[in-house]
Amino acid sequence: MRLLNVDTFKLEDFFYVDPPPYAILSHTWGNDSEEVSYRDVQDGRLDLDSARPLKMTGCCKQAKSDGYQYVWIDSCCIDKANSVELQEAINSMFRWYRNAAICYAYLSDVPFKVFSSSRWFRRGWTLQELLAPLNLRFYDREWKCMGTKGELCDVVERVTGIPTSFLLGITELHHASVAQRMSWAANRVTKRQEDIAYCLLGIFGVSMPMIYGEGEKAFRRLQEQIMKELEDDSILAWHLESESPGHDSIPDVVFGTVLAPAPSYFANSGQVVVMDHSSHSSFEIHGGSLRLSLAVHTMANGQIVGLLKCGLERDPDRVVAVPLAAAPGGRPNKYVRLEGRRARLVAKPTTRDSRLVHIQLEAGRKSPPQSSEACWFHIRKSVPGLDVVGVHPTPCWHKERALIEAALMPTANGTREILVRFQTEGLSADFVAVLGVDSEARPHYSLMVAARKTTLEDIAGNSVVWKHKVIGNTRADNGTMQLAMALETLQAPSSQRRFVLKPVLVVSDTAPVTFNVTASLRLSGATALLDHVRRIDE
Repeated sequence: MRLLNVDTFKLEDFFYVDPPPYAILSHTWGNDSEEVSYRDVQDGRLDLDSARPLKMTGCCKQAKSDGYQYVWIDSCCIDKANSVELQEAINSMFRWYRNAAICYAYLSDVPFKVFSSSRWFRRGWTLQELLAPLNLRFYDREWKCMGTKGELCDVVERVTGIPTSFLLGITELHHASVAQRMSWAANRVTKRQEDIAYCLLGIFGVSMPMIYGEGEKAFRRLQEQIMKELEDDSILAWHLESESPGHDSIPDVVFGTVLAPAPSYFANSGQVVVMDHSSHSSFEIHGGSLRLSLAVHTMANGQIVGLLKCGLERDPDRVVAVPLAAAPGGRPNKYVRLEGRRARLVAKPTTRDSRLVHIQLEAGRKSPPQSSEACWFHIRKSVPGLDVVGVHPTPCWHKERALIEAALMPTANGTREILVRFQTEGLSADFVAVLGVDSEARPHYSLMVAARKTTLEDIAGNSVVWKHKVIGNTRADNGTMQLAMALETLQAPSSQRRFVLKPVLVVSDTAPVTFNVTASLRLSGATALLDHVRRIDE
């Protein structure tokens, strides 16, 4: 590694010898004027005190006061123009923070009274910088010490969701399940999409090459690498539903990916632990499928689920079940994971009948079952102030082209429903259009309203509540405007169906019968809760 001398402000190499004790800086990157690069140091641009930004001078001054001759600052101690060095640094960073004598977490955007609101707690790279060092102090933007990690651990735990035992190094990170560790990164972001994977390497103790430009594939590669190193099937416990009462229904079959698209899908997995330590979960990726030993059950409603060897620590009688469907082609023991359907907790079986299964890696829309035809909805912006703010399922939406892609399945129901959310200025309710194409390639839509806090995911996951109630509703009123949709079929190749969806303002003295899906879900949830309480009483 390369360290900065706090007296000379020169870099010194320690690539082939053990480095001396050093302090290390954890920070969030600011404007270019606030950061010092490797080239700045090498070219002597920091020889004058006036050329050194507060972030660097404060770090060096504090290190010198603490008796350390050297500091490590990522912006200037790594030659980022050298791709080999950059890759080595990223794979070594957790170890460098772990081996530091002291870590200074510089929260440049907040004073102490709003400590927990700092962007430092929302950046991807600072997660390992919080967990790796044994000794860490927080400093505000004026380099005033706010406290140590030990002194502030209660606040840090509340902000990050990371238990104190892991924050303070009492419990080693490998004792946390893969799902739990992923949940710690669920609300964090990185400037480059690939970095949300690379910043987690040290937390899982794995290494892999950096390939900038691959986008979301980096997170898939990370998960594949984790499966090679760790026998923990909680890596599949993503998109876990909350513990509020749900609806036991089977959604339309939409094939998805077996691996999570991003850490954010583990947001509800912070309490997931490995339940069965007597057996291990080995994985193998081959031929576009994930092969593993899994107990596959069919629920009372006909839903196929795979039972993982993990669950909530406080609920030992239930395990995580991931939603599956038989893969197209009729091959035995081959499945796909369902998109838009959450994993859930189910009763632990009395006997575990595991067998070797294959779960398809890629989303089904890339290789749809049997023969299918492409369907495209082009959303026209025709009403000022009315914008599309969401589509479910998300992969169907090509935002820059204003196109929704679907597959016309050879079933009596045609396509699955696609939800399109339109939002107006102000605080009025949103319009939600339900799009579909019947078995004869005729498009149809229904229209309802929803409160902004009601997500499309929640609406789609509870379609049994509204699906039959909204049929035929082609107009809706959100209190600000009345809206309808114009649907037009365009000529296209025989293998495609192209439609134009155009919002239309309706001027009428008669208010339409408007279906409010938020109110319906709330009423249904209250009914389910009452039923749940009644069953407990009985």
